[in-house]
Amino acid sequence: MNSFALFTDVSLNPELKLGVGAYLVVPAAFLEVSPHSIEISQITDQLVIQRFEGTSSTTLEVQTVLWSLEDYRSGLKGPKLGKLQVYSDSQCVVNLLRRRPGLEAKGFVSKRTRQQLKNACLYRRFYEFYDELGFEIIKVAGHTCSCSHNTVNRIFSLVDKNVRKILNLWMREFEVDSKEKYFDN
Repeated sequence: MNSFALFTDVSLNPELKLGVGAYLVVPAAFLEVSPHSIEISQITDQLVIQRFEGTSSTTLEVQTVLWSLEDYRSGLKGPKLGKLQVYSDSQCVVNLLRRRPGLEAKGFVSKRTRQQLKNACLYRRFYEFYDELGFEIIKVAGHTCSCSHNTVNRIFSLVDKNVRKILNLWMREFEVDSKEKYFDN
């Protein structure tokens, strides 16, 4: 039986509402290796990255998980095999399964504003994926001291560093593009 670990993380520029999401899928057996034996290239070579526009931190976290689950599902050959563990440092993502009964009972409407929740359609899709794939969500402590890293923390830390690096590169591109447009006018 094949089991997999899916790591997701994001980095956001909140002023511009631009973000980068990334995910990494590894066989669950990879989590049994020593954290010190994991090479950076083992992570960066397999990291899948996407840019998102017009987003917020919570929305970006859920968008990235949904995108990664879509890719995971489309990569499955035949019936579902094994189990999937999703690792995230997002409180929103980690708490979605616990919040499901209340959200569904209230029709995804805010108790305070009586309006549809901003991310209602994302939450519904998340639950559809959960019902189909039966994954487990595991909370990862983000930004931990490297001396305390186990294998999961080491992998997540490498994903986190890469996603922040990629956002910074995009922001530099964005800045250059903005300056060029300014001077062209």
